[in-house]
Amino acid sequence: MQKEASEYRRSEILIPFVGLFRTFAIALISPYLGLALYRKGLPLPYVGLVYVLLAVVGAIGQLFGGAASDKLGRRKVMVFSQVGSGFALVLMGISFIIPGYFVFVIMSLIQTFFGSSNMAAFNAYVGELGSDQNGMIRGYSRMRIGINVGWAAGPLIGGVLIGYLGFKITWIISGLIVIASSVLFLFLKAKQRFYSNIDLSTFKDIGYLKNISPFILIYAFIAQFGLTLTIYETVNMNVPVSLYGLIYLLNGAMVAIFQMPMAKMLYSKNIVRWIEYGILFYITGFLVYAFGGLLFALLGTCITTLGENIVSPLSMTYANLLSKQEKRGSYLGVFGMVSSSSRSLGSLYGSFLLSSFSNSFEIWGLADMLGAVSIVYFSLINRPKKPSQKSVL
Repeated sequence: MQKEASEYRRSEILIPFVGLFRTFAIALISPYLGLALYRKGLPLPYVGLVYVLLAVVGAIGQLFGGAASDKLGRRKVMVFSQVGSGFALVLMGISFIIPGYFVFVIMSLIQTFFGSSNMAAFNAYVGELGSDQNGMIRGYSRMRIGINVGWAAGPLIGGVLIGYLGFKITWIISGLIVIASSVLFLFLKAKQRFYSNIDLSTFKDIGYLKNISPFILIYAFIAQFGLTLTIYETVNMNVPVSLYGLIYLLNGAMVAIFQMPMAKMLYSKNIVRWIEYGILFYITGFLVYAFGGLLFALLGTCITTLGENIVSPLSMTYANLLSKQEKRGSYLGVFGMVSSSSRSLGSLYGSFLLSSFSNSFEIWGLADMLGAVSIVYFSLINRPKKPSQKSVL
């Protein structure tokens, strides 16, 4: 028992490092996917459609990864999907020498499937290490520290690599790092003791689906800190790509510094109310972006990151506490499907705003309207507590 407890503690320590290395490699290229397509001549609305297509495949990957991890074990799915993601990234890089977008988009779809499968299994694994609400908040906060340190360095270095080496070499480097980082998953202690058949019965849990439905709007709103912000700053505000990486550097640094202190502040708090508070931080930060320029972009990022430090760990904890233990992977796969699909719908919404409006306050004001609606819907759906959920919310 003492040895097993020691292995679990080692796994908890490894979680941020796993998050760091898998995310750093993806972060080298992910913020520039839409920009690469746009600068090659693909009209902006069609870039948004590509993101929607990626969302569909990502949703399937989330469902498969979660359900497969219930049946096969978290670690096996994490390792296999990580290797698959890496090889797809390498092929994406090679496809830059091929005229047109077909091969590149196909490889993007494959990479998205494997990456989403990996994340679903990883989320389920982290949730199992925490036995209660506070333990889950702690685990997901540690995971986010590693992930956001990767996001802090990745886009900045990726922007420099793209500037000096080009898209092809940068994508290949990303893939090789992803493949190498798969080794880290082998050192995670497999805590899972049950094996469930792969099925889609989670979709029959109407109560669960109802409670997570507001996250369709929430994640679509949060996604404006993505393609929308990238195009807005680099195209509308003429911020150089190499300097744009400073935004992600600041975001990751703030998560690394403030995530655990803020997580401790969130222990035993009302999850619904504090997710709403976090969305308000996002709304405020997005409004600051409207003033334009790199300095306001950095200030807005400081504010939105505070919201991110609240919303992200609480959202995953919320989804965990509402799931059935024996099918945790399947439940989190469904939640991941909602998350990834909604983020891509948010990118489509953002591309519409950028294509339809030139005034910065119109763009970010309409983005904030989505956030305000998400708060109202989330409150209406989840604020009334059922007896079985009193210990959850």
